[in-house]
Amino acid sequence: MVHAGAVAVPNRIAALLDLSPGSKAFLRRRVIGKGGEPTEVVSTWVPLDIAEGTALTQEQPLEQGLREHLQSRKGVRFDHVVEQITARMPAAEEAKQLGMPKSAPLLVVYGAVRDAAGKALAAVEVLLPADRHELQDVYPFT
Repeated sequence: MVHAGAVAVPNRIAALLDLSPGSKAFLRRRVIGKGGEPTEVVSTWVPLDIAEGTALTQEQPLEQGLREHLQSRKGVRFDHVVEQITARMPAAEEAKQLGMPKSAPLLVVYGAVRDAAGKALAAVEVLLPADRHELQDVYPFT
């Protein structure tokens, strides 16, 4: 865990959470590694009213997944995720956290987690060094 606290949300995250620009949300950011090497940075933003009264506001890892934790503590139900994938160059701090050159691009996966009525419950940003990852999706024909 590299950060846990209330922060002003970037514009893209504000849009994913249906918040006004400059609004605050609770951010949990962690670096995930494999074989002793960092492989991704995962940031999860949760609106303050949803994070209040949960273990999300603590720096310790959750004892259960985010979905299960929010469902048991706040009674919210995740229904679907709207996903966006972009590519960009890393900021200096991101390159440092991921042990990558600043000249290598990042794949950035954004997810807006919503309930069945479309209310935003959380937003996730996953930073992936593009030279270490390949993304694959499978979609059924219905």
